Amino acid sequence: MQLSHVSQVLPIDHFASALREVCGRFNIRPAKGQAEVWGGVSLKQCMDLEIALVATDLQQIVRTSHNIRQDDNENHFLIIQQEGRAMMGQNDHYSVLHPGDMILIDSSRPSEFTFFGDRSCQLSVHLPRAELDERFGKIVPGGLSVNRRDPTAIAIRAIIAKSQLSENVDIHLKEALFSMIGVIMMERCIHANSARSRLEQREGSILTRAISYIDSRFYDPDFMPAMIAEDLGLQPYQIQRAFKLFGTTATRYLLTKRLEAARNLLTENAISKNPILISTIAYQCGFSDISYFNKRFKEVFGITPGACCQTMIDPPISGPERKAIS
Repeated sequence: MQLSHVSQVLPIDHFASALREVCGRFNIRPAKGQAEVWGGVSLKQCMDLEIALVATDLQQIVRTSHNIRQDDNENHFLIIQQEGRAMMGQNDHYSVLHPGDMILIDSSRPSEFTFFGDRSCQLSVHLPRAELDERFGKIVPGGLSVNRRDPTAIAIRAIIAKSQLSENVDIHLKEALFSMIGVIMMERCIHANSARSRLEQREGSILTRAISYIDSRFYDPDFMPAMIAEDLGLQPYQIQRAFKLFGTTATRYLLTKRLEAARNLLTENAISKNPILISTIAYQCGFSDISYFNKRFKEVFGITPGACCQTMIDPPISGPERKAIS
């Protein structure tokens, strides 16, 4: 009864349609120049609940107030990161999720899911609003996250794993799952106003702003990470601390964006009837030094830009398949 999906490359509108059918309406935001998406959406009934598996390498998925008015989704989503990383936010609280981390999202409020163009996979347990309201009252907040090492997170993952071992699921597993959700709310509501919680919210907001700014400027060869703080009205240490939350730096993220954009264009160039110079592509993606571009491209992707331009290759890879950028 293991929930699984077939990873594939498909048009973005096909992915959006599948996501809408399973999870509701969302705005899909691909990376610049991205025409297809790796991933898929699958759904299964378990513990008398819907459990979805969503895999994608999009830049971001957003649920806006307009999306909410368009559909009648009456669920809370307990989202468990399975592979890769993602930043999710709601009610001004942002959390960077790694495998095993989880977050509770309210479908009736705007939310953001940022994947940074990396391959990412989440398990989403759909919790009916009426049932949660009956159990806990109308106090279930969105944006509550739980670290993978937290005993509550470990218990929830164990409950879901056990529920998928057999078609004949014990009803007590569902009760156990809702009990753990109650523990999450109790613990997080107690600490909601703590100084650390407020700091994490601020850093998450700063990270979102900084990433969006880089995504809009990375193609400019004159753009440097040092400009971010000044242009956003922040201090450099705030930018450094925010990217540390993501486990990287602004410099590394900028380089990643430029290299991935270049690989996308080189892949398209391989089948283009009017190919353009590699140096032109490098410059279009923010590189002013072609030697530096060639060196870093080969370090990360294991292939030279020239070889990439001569043959069709797979979509951009991430995780263990791609060398870390240092």
